[in-house]
Parts: sequence; C-alpha cells; structure tokens
Amino acid sequence: KTSNSSADSNEWELVILDSIQVDYLTEVREGIFSNGIGLIKTSSNNGLMKFDSLGNILVNKEFPKEGPESVLFLETLIEHKGEYFGTTSFSDIYHFDANLNIKDRLKMPFMGEARGGAYNRRNIAIWNEKILLWYPGRNGISPYIDYFYRDYPLLELYDLKTKTSKPAVRPPQSSQYSSDAFFNRPDINFIVEKDSLYLTFSNEPLIHVYAMGDSILWKRSIDMKPSDFKLIPGQNTPVTYQERIKMREASIEGIFSDQDHVIVNYQGGIDGDTFVNNELKERENFPRYPEFLKNYLKIYRHGQGWSNELIIPSKIKIILNIESADKPFYALRNDDFIGEEQDFLTFYKLQLVRK
Repeated sequence: KTSNSSADSNEWELVILDSIQVDYLTEVREGIFSNGIGLIKTSSNNGLMKFDSLGNILVNKEFPKEGPESVLFLETLIEHKGEYFGTTSFSDIYHFDANLNIKDRLKMPFMGEARGGAYNRRNIAIWNEKILLWYPGRNGISPYIDYFYRDYPLLELYDLKTKTSKPAVRPPQSSQYSSDAFFNRPDINFIVEKDSLYLTFSNEPLIHVYAMGDSILWKRSIDMKPSDFKLIPGQNTPVTYQERIKMREASIEGIFSDQDHVIVNYQGGIDGDTFVNNELKERENFPRYPEFLKNYLKIYRHGQGWSNELIIPSKIKIILNIESADKPFYALRNDDFIGEEQDFLTFYKLQLVRK
C-alpha cells in the first residue's frame, strides 16, 4: 500500500514483475493488450492470435489471402467492447468479433495512399461511435509529397452509424509542421481520453492536445522536455535519403493515457558520428542499435507536470499497451538482444511504481 507521500509523488520507476510464455513463434510487429487479453498479428501466416495474462492461447486464426474471409494489409489494432478493429493502408477497416471472426469490413470512401510505415503505432482511436484513424489519400493526395503535413488534414473520422468519413485535424501553429521548413517525414501517434485527443509527430517532442467534438479543435501543446532527443533540424530543402542515413533520429514510439496521465514512449536517437563510425546504416549492424539507442518512458500527470525519465531496458522490444499508470502492462522480450533463440514468445509483465 502506498503512503500519501509516494501517492503524490511524480518520481516513478519501471519494475518487471514477471514474465509469461506463449507457446508460439512468430515475428511480432503489431500487438495490443487490454482488459486481460493480448492480441498480436502473426506475420508468418497472415493471422491473429489472442492470449491471456497467463500465456494461454485463446484463439489462433489464420486468414486466407483471397475470398470472403480474406484479410489483407492489416496494420494497427484496437480493442473496443471486447471486439477489435484493424486498419489497413488501402481500403478496409476490419471489424473482428471476440473470436476473431470478421464481423464487418468498413469501406473507406477512397483508396488509401500510405505505403507501409513504422510498426506498432497508435494511429486508431474510438470516440462516440466514431473511429479516428491515420488513413491519408483523400482526393488522391499522397502523404509523401512536400508539405503534406502542413497543407492537408492529418486524419479521418469515420462514423460507424452512417458509414461515412470526414477529414479531421490539422497541425497547430506550435508545431514545426505548420512552418515552411522541411523535416524528416514523421509517424503520427495519438490517443483519445474522454473528449481529449493527444497527438504527436514522432520527431517533435510535443504533445498536441485537441478537444473532440463536431470539429476537432486544438487547445494547447505540451513540451515533453526530453533530455535526449536527437533531430535533423528544419532546413530549406527537402530532407534527402542521404541525409536520413547519416544518423538515427529520435522518435516517439507510442502514447498512452488514463484519466489522470499521459504516458509517452520515445527513443533518443543516435548522433551522426556514432552512427557513421559504427556503420549503423548497414543491415548486419541493426542488432547493435540497443548499444547506442536509449528507450524512455515519461509520464505527464494533469495538474502536476512531467515525471522523471524512465529508461526502458534494452531487453524489452515492444510495449503492447499501457491502459493506466496504475495497472500492470505487457511488453515483448527482445530475444535477439538477450542472445537466446526460443521456440516460444516471452512477454514481460511490467508495472510503473511511484517512488
């Protein structure tokens, strides 16, 4: 039981409580864990697997690539009332029931223009029977053009009742993406808590807060104040591939919330000298990234501000979700970093603890 002093504290530590093993081997790139149930996308066989907090496999489903039961290009997953929605880059939002049967395919009104991107992003949220999602391509506009983020709405708001979608959310004036400077192309992460949207661009250490409503209105931006966040500065010409492979930019990897907190997971990046001297652009050196790349959590408490920076150990690979600052959460173990080959998946059970 926490004393009053620690209950009010904004100093936290990350504790590994336990680990669970799931008797299945796949490369996990997308996953969530909520209400005691985990769901991962199994990359090897175009499927989904659901498991519980003891590691028991509840459903393991493989989908055909053709026909009425097919699932193609499934990306980000979200749980809602015990069922699941999954985004794609091209056309459908999949709606799965609790047993991972396809309940519905929600057709977007235009073909999507995103082509892949980072894994395990937070880029779908549900609010008032509407789905807010990253799905660029309205009017055929590609997100890869110069000034896409400055000149076009960032998200779509899909209405589950009317099966229609409308464009939503522009970057605020506080964001570098409302300026004329060129930056590296970001990934977008966001989460909706009650009637507030918290949105981040991966290479900008700000959380942009919007009020959800008939229109989604910017309210303020919160500076994350990271100690380690290496960036390619804004410039007068587009950032080239050659410039991108000379360092590893800092990156916001995920954003989570409860009614009292917003929690951000970010990597600090790798500076140019370290990156070049260790030939980190070469694929065979990718496993060395954890030697140089620090991974952090930081917790914003409403009315109190930011916590200390918590370093996430390199043996943790992907955080599946953080439902609340007070609840345990699960993260995939990085077997490559540990140097163990296994024929099962290991997930750490973690807890944020006030000091």
